[in-house]
Amino acid sequence: MGEQFISELNEDEIKALAKSVNLDIKNSDITDVAHSLNAMLEAIGQINPEGINSVEPLPIILDKRG
Repeated sequence: MGEQFISELNEDEIKALAKSVNLDIKNSDITDVAHSLNAMLEAIGQINPEGINSVEPLPIILDKRG
């Protein structure tokens, strides 16, 4: 099975993602956030348990009571 690579997010993409969840990232912090987020995405991208692609994902069920 071949490796899959996730392209790095640039600062504009990170700012847009942050804005979409109402998160304010200071311009002075964006470089550090970009480095940390891209490092996490790279690490997550390397997780590839055998047979993971043959398993159907479960639906997300939200608890509407609370």
